[in-house]
Amino acid sequence: MPETLLSKANLARIAKVLALLFFFLPWVTISCADQTLVSMTGVDLATGHVTLHNPMTNQMESPPGAQSGDLLVVLGAVLILAALAATFVLKGRHGLVAAIAGSALAAAALCYTVLVRIPGAAHSGASIPGGGPGSMGPTPAEMAQMIRVETQIGFWLTILALVAAMLLDVLALRPAGAPPPPA
Repeated sequence: MPETLLSKANLARIAKVLALLFFFLPWVTISCADQTLVSMTGVDLATGHVTLHNPMTNQMESPPGAQSGDLLVVLGAVLILAALAATFVLKGRHGLVAAIAGSALAAAALCYTVLVRIPGAAHSGASIPGGGPGSMGPTPAEMAQMIRVETQIGFWLTILALVAAMLLDVLALRPAGAPPPPA
């Protein structure tokens, strides 16, 4: 049976393409004392092109270790592409199952990076000793409390598109029900 333009499988493909496009929207913002230090898109995370606004010098700098892309974000993008390709290369149930698995693994990799790794790295970087009693600066614990990592709309739209793609692929797996009775 030929697929229509708005079939569940085609809508799932569109959702995967949207998930890739949402990589260009802001994903994460890191701020300290209500002053934005870093705002990153999914593409910034994948490529490692992250710039930090230094409030002391008012200059844009590259944070240490930001020259290489985040491997899990790159893996997430590759898995989305693989899930999309699987629906074209593998026909029937095999393509849909591969697409569901690829989308689920991509969502897991992206969620782990944005919701666990980035906040952990931001707060651990703030806990480097340098302040404390007798010094003029805040203690590491105080610094860690001042740092806020906020997940932005681009990340949530990416995850939403992947969940929609998985649901549509699952619905496309189900056999078509009995035809409706004639009117």
